[in-house]
Amino acid sequence: MKRISHVAIRTAMLFLSGIGADAAHAQEGQKPAARAPIPNQLAQDFVAGRVPRSEEIAAAEADVAANPTNFEMTRRLGKGYFFQYFGAGNASSIPKAMATFDKALELKKDDPETLAYYGALYVFSAKRVDKNDPAKQKVAFDKGFELLQKAEKLAPRNGAVISVTSGSYVDLPESYGMAPHVVETLEGMRKGMGPMFDKFSHHGRQRLLLTLGRAYAQTGQPEKARANFDEALAINGESTEANLLKTELAKLAPKP
Repeated sequence: MKRISHVAIRTAMLFLSGIGADAAHAQEGQKPAARAPIPNQLAQDFVAGRVPRSEEIAAAEADVAANPTNFEMTRRLGKGYFFQYFGAGNASSIPKAMATFDKALELKKDDPETLAYYGALYVFSAKRVDKNDPAKQKVAFDKGFELLQKAEKLAPRNGAVISVTSGSYVDLPESYGMAPHVVETLEGMRKGMGPMFDKFSHHGRQRLLLTLGRAYAQTGQPEKARANFDEALAINGESTEANLLKTELAKLAPKP
């Protein structure tokens, strides 16, 4: 199993507690983002575990309109549009997110976190929107995979990038063969975090365990998948993630 560095573990712990890469950068003396800190969350993006509200998106749009060359604000808006689609199924947010991520990459070429979210957007839109057009879907899956791989190559120790790419890899068709990579990556991350894993947000822990469980299921290890799903449900049985976990558990063969 590959080793995950202390830097990756630190960034991953920030991410799991609802703290994105922006927070890690801020702690290292980078310029603070425009928005005031979210209570109990250091990231200057959006509250973890829920879709950004319309007024939050409007405020982010106003920030970018007033500061069109600000990379952090632009990427934040792109992520807001992404979450509108990913969390609420708002398909009209897909072209907005793509255009905003394109602008972010113009402002900061090959930013790994932007690439990761952009790749995730292609994967999830391919799976949902293009499901009745196999040819179009394959093109979108390939594009998403390309962006995810590039993001991971550029920032293999960035916790936000690891989490987004891993969560997207398990939504690719199994023919891409990424499930073993996800298992190795996330098991290494969790082992490195040790007992600190249990100190972070319900949302982050449930998302990681959901991804890890799905990867185990795809590699033909249903009992390990079940163990991760059960552990995640024990954290919070009423969350949005809980509904997803119950769906994944139902796909597994009944216990003998």
